[in-house]
Amino acid sequence: MNGRTYHSDSVTDGEYWGPNDAKQNEVLDIFHHVMTIFLDGRLYDAPLPKNPENAIDLGTGTGLWAIDFADKFPNCNVIGTDISPIQPGWVPPNVRFEIDDYNKEWTYNSNLFDFVHLRWLTGTVKDWPAFYKEAYRCCKPGGYIEHMDASSGTVCSDDGSVKTEVHALGQWGPMWEEACRKIGQQLLSNGMMENGMKEAGFVNIVVRDYKIPLSPWSKDKKLNEVGLYSYVAMNQDLDGMLQFMFGKVMGWTTEEINIYIKHLQKELKDTTLHPYFNYRMVYAQKPLDG
Repeated sequence: MNGRTYHSDSVTDGEYWGPNDAKQNEVLDIFHHVMTIFLDGRLYDAPLPKNPENAIDLGTGTGLWAIDFADKFPNCNVIGTDISPIQPGWVPPNVRFEIDDYNKEWTYNSNLFDFVHLRWLTGTVKDWPAFYKEAYRCCKPGGYIEHMDASSGTVCSDDGSVKTEVHALGQWGPMWEEACRKIGQQLLSNGMMENGMKEAGFVNIVVRDYKIPLSPWSKDKKLNEVGLYSYVAMNQDLDGMLQFMFGKVMGWTTEEINIYIKHLQKELKDTTLHPYFNYRMVYAQKPLDG
């Protein structure tokens, strides 16, 4: 589509809005670096056992998280799943990548995984309650699920510098929500993650919220660096992020998308604006008698 490649089902069924070519894959790699900096090198927060046996990373993308986790736990069998084969071939011996769609029937055995990990899947899941129920089934009794995601598509600012009625950044969330609704996908909203896990049967639920700056406006040294790399990630491929959802789904012309991107780029450069995404991390445990 317009010179970009997508997973084949995406173009016909709206399966996933992002391209699967090298330019978009770099965005995924930069985003992994953003989260690595922000979490001070931690790959997870759940209190995992010292020697997990099986772990799965759903929607693994380019597979960097799965590779890092496999390096950290060389005796753990790590699976990374995605609908596109965009992962590297040179990987640790204890990690493997599989082509799979978590919106379809899960084929993994029950009570298998010590750790079910997912990150940045908002707008890609059609039925979150069903998703968490399958994760619960496949999780080992005593095992953990951990999900970190933008708790909504809304671009926030504590000081009101980003305004919905004025800024392109302020219009980002409402327009994404409408586009996702049209293809039957759900943006995550506050409460969906922890409530979905609770309804599925998970216990010992822990919720943590994090503010991820979208540009280097923060006076805090670490958050400034996070904002710098977020800025790089956002500017790497705004066209790839928008052309499917805003063009094919919402009916925008290429010119309209380009004008909107110009406004976004201008606002992201303006450090008098203080935009951030609110990311929520939720982890929970499957009961020992589950």
